Amino acid sequence: MHDVAREAGVSLKTVSRVVNREGGVSEALTARVESAVAAMGYRPDDRARRLRRAAPHAATIGFVLVDVANPFFSSLLRGIEDVARSRGCLVLAGSTDRSEVRERRLIEELVDRRVDGLIVAPSGTDVALLTAEIHRGSPVVLLDRELPGDVPLDVVRSDHYGGALAATRHLLDRGHTEVAYLGDDLQIFTARLRLAGFRDAMDAAGLRVPDDRVISGSYPADEWRTITSGLFDAEPHPTALFTAQNYVTIGSVNALHDLGLQHRIALVGFDDFELAETLDPAITVVPQQPREMGRRAAELLFRRIDGTDEPPIRDIIDHPLVARGSGEIPPP
Repeated sequence: MHDVAREAGVSLKTVSRVVNREGGVSEALTARVESAVAAMGYRPDDRARRLRRAAPHAATIGFVLVDVANPFFSSLLRGIEDVARSRGCLVLAGSTDRSEVRERRLIEELVDRRVDGLIVAPSGTDVALLTAEIHRGSPVVLLDRELPGDVPLDVVRSDHYGGALAATRHLLDRGHTEVAYLGDDLQIFTARLRLAGFRDAMDAAGLRVPDDRVISGSYPADEWRTITSGLFDAEPHPTALFTAQNYVTIGSVNALHDLGLQHRIALVGFDDFELAETLDPAITVVPQQPREMGRRAAELLFRRIDGTDEPPIRDIIDHPLVARGSGEIPPP
């Protein structure tokens, strides 16, 4: 508050009245104080929060995720809860639905509730709010994704590029040259890395991929079912698919079954999903271990809460491909 008062050129009491909505301050002074508050990222009760952070155990941490209905993100949450429960800590979680506006609001609401630290799976690329939290001393760990620039944050994520490279090579090694890519919205960090892995594997094999065989977007599984079916409306069609997200894989598997092509078209998916190994053929995947990823992120966060000042850690996890049958189908 002293810093805000100095920035706004007003008294400490004036700042107190404005931030506590006590009234008795002119519109002009209120505007100056609010401008200083916004510029400096001030939050009320910061001193109380710092005192709480010095306690032996954190009371509450926040988790900002994309969609709790997606099994991947719900498993991340379970892993975080595993660690938090052992510390007697509560986890407050909320879904952004891939909205940067919603993400910002969630972070602000969690900070206003004075959580002791944040784990964030970013929906976008806005680093300003998280940077402000770092400067205020709030521990923050990024999970599943990274932000652009040199942001001094711990990160836990999968090797998306390496996994996609391995998945594509797996299909190429079995003789496929006509491979299609279906993946998530390229606004998403993980999707860009997976597409890069696919393209680099194809380029290294000297294979050009037609534009209409690289499809990306944020669609539900049923729509991916329709999109995949469209790949086989005309000849020549792909002999193999790399589906780079769990909902994409589910939709594509359903489409192949609809068309009776499940034993003729090879498929490798990124992300495992429930019942994948019980299908006929069982689905070859580059799995992730979201519960373990959540645990690792929570352990990093509590190390920061406990006061470690070691340099930022990037925990990039390799998940070897699991061959089950669908990815081993040879070309015709």
